[in-house]
Amino acid sequence: MSRGSVGLSVIVLLLPLAGLVFLAGETASFEWTSLWRDAAWRESLAVTLYVTLVSTTISLLIGTWLARTVRIREAVWLSALLKLPMFVPHVAGAYLFLLLFSGGFPFYGLVEANERHHFVVILTYVWKEVPFVFLMMLGTYGQLNRGYLDMAKTLQLTRFEQFKVAEWPFLLKPLLDSFWILVAFISFAYEVPALLGVTFPELLGVLAYERLTTGLFLNANESYAVALVWTLLISVGAFVSYLVTAKRRRRIEKGVRR
Repeated sequence: MSRGSVGLSVIVLLLPLAGLVFLAGETASFEWTSLWRDAAWRESLAVTLYVTLVSTTISLLIGTWLARTVRIREAVWLSALLKLPMFVPHVAGAYLFLLLFSGGFPFYGLVEANERHHFVVILTYVWKEVPFVFLMMLGTYGQLNRGYLDMAKTLQLTRFEQFKVAEWPFLLKPLLDSFWILVAFISFAYEVPALLGVTFPELLGVLAYERLTTGLFLNANESYAVALVWTLLISVGAFVSYLVTAKRRRRIEKGVRR
């Protein structure tokens, strides 16, 4: 590896650390209890968790199921079709859904843009993130050892038991990786909830941006504090997931599962 590649790798690795140092410096004298006393931040955290977890869970389930279907049935056309949403930016996708649901179509007002349950926001994220999960899981299914599944069928296990013993151990790590990537992106995204969401409660990314760009930065420390806490929580969660799956990952790499 050349010195330039090593240097670039070091810079990329140091960028997240530099961001954490900056956030920590900006919140050194911040009164952390003020965040919980602020009703706007509390409501924003609740709706962010709701939108993030629902969107991520649905995307993981649909994306994994589609990857499994494509591998089993060799549906090449479906694989090509699922890649199309990846070429559409999130803000363009949000605008398309805004045009589609702005008049209550097709559910006569039950589902429409800018409604308090954020159904269209969730639908937009699912439409955009399912292809990402699909590609993550498609590679995993392509590397699965079919011998485990054949053995499970020989033992006359049920379909669920076959999935549990022959597929699930290999899917856990990529699913956790995809989960934290989607949580990190959706929880602090701006474009989709700003265009399709309501004015209150707003998602964390929208509220943080508004606090940073209004009031001559009087509320900037609040946004920095939220960004710092959320970044640390996601980092710790991803690290714990890595530790939990490390032993299983090493066994899979050796072709052994006990």
